[in-house]
Amino acid sequence: MGFVIGVVAALLVIFLLTFITIKKPVFGEVMIALVVIMILTSTYFYFHKDERVENKKHLIPVEQIELTDIHHSLAYGNYYKLTALLKNHSQKYRLQSIELKLSFLNCPTSDETDFKNCKLISEKHHKIKTRMPAQQSASIESYILLDDEAVLAVINDKNAGSIHWKIELLNGSAR
Repeated sequence: MGFVIGVVAALLVIFLLTFITIKKPVFGEVMIALVVIMILTSTYFYFHKDERVENKKHLIPVEQIELTDIHHSLAYGNYYKLTALLKNHSQKYRLQSIELKLSFLNCPTSDETDFKNCKLISEKHHKIKTRMPAQQSASIESYILLDDEAVLAVINDKNAGSIHWKIELLNGSAR
């Protein structure tokens, strides 16, 4: 519906500019030039990326965010429950959210800790909203839909090795 209204408004403007140009050619040409300048200016501002907003998001360095005691377990269906202890070591910024990189590895043994003999199956990014004040810590809980066919095939295959999760903290956004 919005598209139709936009098209009707654009056709109306084109009709009015044509009418003005026919009745008063000099004034119509000036109006057409002003409309073109306004369209180009609005297009520039629409596609312009505001760097201030991007810089505001990354106020807390990754070194000041601590993620410990990470556990994951099957919750229901293909959803896995991820729990961890999150600490915001920033002096003044509230941690809005964190982004995790989940790597799923197929390892030959179940006690693999250095992941040297493991094969990477899939990677997934997961965002968790936290809203944690500065100098605070809390337990976090999130549910992850594991819908990757390659990972599910290894989980369901009894002869395959064991699936290991490698969870890394990518970044945090602050306010």
